[in-house]
Amino acid sequence: MIIRTFLESYNLKGKKIVTFCTSGGSGISGSMDGIKAAVKGANVVTGKDLTNASYNSVSEWVNKNLN
Repeated sequence: MIIRTFLESYNLKGKKIVTFCTSGGSGISGSMDGIKAAVKGANVVTGKDLTNASYNSVSEWVNKNLN
């Protein structure tokens, strides 16, 4: 809930939101609808679970989504 509270506290319209998680629990897919609802008007990039990701896969994902 702390992330949703943060997102709802700022006007992020027109901003790019790149989501990720580092927990092997429920993954990120269950959180995406809530994140998108909290930042209406923002460009929300599909999240990535970095729990067991390799350096190369993270590097490729960062370069694709942050550049």
